[in-house]
Amino acid sequence: MAPYQVSLDWIDRQQKAMVNQVEAWSRVNSGSHNLPGLADMGAKVTEAFSALDGDFESIALPPSSHVTPSGDLEPLPLGPVYRFQKRPDAKRRVLLTGHLDTVFAKDSPFQAPRWLDDTILNGPGVADMKGGLIVMLYALLAVERSGLADDLGWEVLISSDEEIGSIGSAAILTERAPHAHIGLTYEPALADGTLAGPRKGSGNFSIVVRGRAAHAGRAFHEAGMPLWPWPR
Repeated sequence: MAPYQVSLDWIDRQQKAMVNQVEAWSRVNSGSHNLPGLADMGAKVTEAFSALDGDFESIALPPSSHVTPSGDLEPLPLGPVYRFQKRPDAKRRVLLTGHLDTVFAKDSPFQAPRWLDDTILNGPGVADMKGGLIVMLYALLAVERSGLADDLGWEVLISSDEEIGSIGSAAILTERAPHAHIGLTYEPALADGTLAGPRKGSGNFSIVVRGRAAHAGRAFHEAGMPLWPWPR
């Protein structure tokens, strides 16, 4: 028997508990802008990860900013980053990352999980990525009960702003990454099990233009300040 088969068999036996936990977490609305929901979800994640008996830290993030529909710049409060770590001085160290926010706002009609059939659970954050957090947790639990634990140091960073571009947590992720030999993010794999490696980036831009309104087709000259030269 392979030395790690005992751990894999143990994980298989935890499937029911893992699914039940994902289903319960999916019922908590943790949209990126729902701070009370994020706090609720953060408390549940902290309680679950406390079983690993590692060090815990909640890292508050300064507010970001966003442009309102009226073109005004307003502060945007963010949820914290939750950090768990154990054996930071080990020769081999891994960084595991995830997020507890979802794209579903507090007023979204999609609020509760449901079973589509005997094997498919559909719900907010089930795949992206409350399910990933459960997989991460039980993988670490398996490591901690194995004979490999003493040789492996691990750090977990769980952010609250990933779905809005990690606008506050990116700096922390960047700072911690060089301290690990391997980094894994527990987003879902593709349907065939393929894992993503390097990913392209993205950018979000807000442009505010102020002026007099006028009909764009017939009376644009009344505005006295056409927009068409502006993009040049």
